[in-house]
Amino acid sequence: MIPEIIFFSVISIFALLIRGKKLNAINKAFEIKGYQILIIAAAVELAAEFVYKNFSGGGLFETLSFHWLIYLAILAVTLLNFNKTFMKLLFIGTLMNFIAIISNDFKMPVFVAEIVSNAETKRIYLQTGQDLVHSLLTEETRFKILCDIITLPPPYPYPKTISFGDVFLLIGVFAAWQESGKKETSKESPANDSNV
Repeated sequence: MIPEIIFFSVISIFALLIRGKKLNAINKAFEIKGYQILIIAAAVELAAEFVYKNFSGGGLFETLSFHWLIYLAILAVTLLNFNKTFMKLLFIGTLMNFIAIISNDFKMPVFVAEIVSNAETKRIYLQTGQDLVHSLLTEETRFKILCDIITLPPPYPYPKTISFGDVFLLIGVFAAWQESGKKETSKESPANDSNV
C-alpha cells in the first residue's frame, strides 16, 4: 500500500500548501510516543518476509515469520497517542485489518476480481500459500467484510484490492499531515494575538 500512502501524503501536503499552512511533520514524528516500537516492528516485518521468500517450505520458518506482530505494534502506538485524531483513524483501520488476519490463519484474504489482469494466476499464487501476508478469499473465509474486497482496477496505475481498514489507514495518513499544519498554526496564534 506504499503507493497509496505516498499519494494521500502528496494530496494532503498539496492541500496544506494551497491553504497557506506550514509543515511541521518532522518534529511531529518524534512527538509520537513509542515511535521506536514501529521501527522495530517494521524490521521484524522485513525480516519475516525475507525468511519466508528465501527459506519457505518448512514449518519452522513459517512459525518464525511473525509478520502480524506489526499490527500489535501499531495498535500499541495508536493507543499511546489516542488523543490525536489521526491516531484514532489509524487505530480503527489497524484493528479492522487485524481482526480479519487473526481470524483467517494470520493472513489477509484477498478477493481477486475478474477485471484484474492475470486473475487466475494470482488466485493460484494466493491459494498455494506463496504469499506471506495474503491468502485467497473463499467461502470459508471469516469476516469477509473486513478482508481485501475493494478492487482498484485499471486505469489505476497500481491495480490491487484493499480493505475497508486500509481506507481508514489512508484517511489517517491524510489527517496526520493536516494535523501537522494545524499544530503549526496554533503555535503562531499567540504571537499574532499579541500584536493586536
